[in-house]
Amino acid sequence: MTESLVKESESFLGAQGKTHSFMRSLGFFVSSLWWGSLTVIGFVVVPLLFVWVSPKALAGVVAGQMFVGVSWLNALAPLVLWLLARSMSPLRVVSPKDLAGEVSEESEASEVSEVSTHPARQLWRLTLWGLCSSVVLATWMLALVIPHITQGIDRPLWHGLGSLTYALMWIVASAVMLKSRQFWS
Repeated sequence: MTESLVKESESFLGAQGKTHSFMRSLGFFVSSLWWGSLTVIGFVVVPLLFVWVSPKALAGVVAGQMFVGVSWLNALAPLVLWLLARSMSPLRVVSPKDLAGEVSEESEASEVSEVSTHPARQLWRLTLWGLCSSVVLATWMLALVIPHITQGIDRPLWHGLGSLTYALMWIVASAVMLKSRQFWS
């Protein structure tokens, strides 16, 4: 009976490996999309809009709409990454000894430390930090910065705060992408 449990767990873990491979690819795609969109929109497209589009007010309207879209992406992409990391993070590491019924108190204590240092668990913590930071920054941008710029209320101040917020969004996305790249690839 123990041998059949071990074989079932091995086949389950093999199927889990394919799922993890897909999730890793999806995680890499989402983190690349998140960081890439912030980079291209903020540092390439919007500056070129103000160079090529006349009048400047039209360029500002188009840029504002791009910043709204990228702010929503900045809130949603880390949520997807966090959910992916959470689905791959073990709540408890299962070993063949567990399946055979040979669990002792010492092995349970070592398993708890294995779970907390498991790479997927560390990725989960990192993406949770990225999610919280990004949601706060995106909310700030969508609820305060963009409406103030659109209404023309103290425009230079709010442009400066918008630029600072955007730079912080980019830094968070960069940090999450660089720290998690070995896991997703």
